[in-house]
Amino acid sequence: MRETAETSAEPWATLLVQLRGRSEDDGASGGIDPTELAEASERLEALATLIAEDPRAAGVETRDASTLGSRCEIPELTIYTTPDGLEGLVAEVERLAAELRLALRLTPAVRTDDDWRDTWKQFYAPLVFAAASTTLLVRPSWIDRKDGDPELELVLDPGRAFGTGQHETTRLCLEVLVALAEAGVRPDRVLDLGCGSGILALAAARLFPRAAVVAADNDPDAADTAAENAAANALEDRLEIRAATVLELSDSFDLILANIRPGVLIPIAGEVARRLAPGGTVVLSGVLGEEAEAVLAAYAAAGLGPVDRRDLAEWCALVLRASR
Repeated sequence: MRETAETSAEPWATLLVQLRGRSEDDGASGGIDPTELAEASERLEALATLIAEDPRAAGVETRDASTLGSRCEIPELTIYTTPDGLEGLVAEVERLAAELRLALRLTPAVRTDDDWRDTWKQFYAPLVFAAASTTLLVRPSWIDRKDGDPELELVLDPGRAFGTGQHETTRLCLEVLVALAEAGVRPDRVLDLGCGSGILALAAARLFPRAAVVAADNDPDAADTAAENAAANALEDRLEIRAATVLELSDSFDLILANIRPGVLIPIAGEVARRLAPGGTVVLSGVLGEEAEAVLAAYAAAGLGPVDRRDLAEWCALVLRASR
């Protein structure tokens, strides 16, 4: 039996983050100047990526006109948290907005009703990543399989960590993984660095069934979520999950995945290279197109050269390889 508002186990909270047009600063109603919308949308996406790393954020959902089921013409964010974390998140969003020169409207809410708790589900739909003969399905648990769905699949729900397959950077990484599998790449050891929900590690386990896969994140909540998702997909025996940074890993890997912002990726370039087996491959995302050259330069200095690049919206994924 579904819980009612009165019997709900615990209250929860959301913070709705919307772009605000300049005309609204003077109390007038109106939208955002189309010439400013693209730049503001990129900055809002950057804010979403940064706030997703905050331990008080239980999840960050981006919605715009391209989101399935969405009526949002102008991008907006919903941040899920606890009532205790709400005030701090409001302050953090306001701080980031000032740094990013974003005019925002913030709407905090504390909820206990289950109908509201489930509204975010409409913004998720199955995603298919396909090459010529390799296809991977990523679907939420509340959407059943259909006839003809790909055999390889991940069942993944939004959790306490970033990474559901909906964000462009995650999609790019999944596209690259499917392409590598299609090309016959067969790594013995795979590392998902900054694993978040574990989606990339789980995808690697599905696509490379003989590989030993390590999912590492310095956030214990992310490691816990990755473990839950591994169990939900009956892949717990395939993943070694570590609450660790790259500096705490001494292993060597044939394939390293890192969907992390350049502020982290660039300083650890040498450490990543030292943990890559000869001839191994690195897949980097979490990178805006305008940031790609700086990331490539850091990894070139560490001995890794580019072999592929994929772009989606303002984001890109970089595929690098070590010298043999």
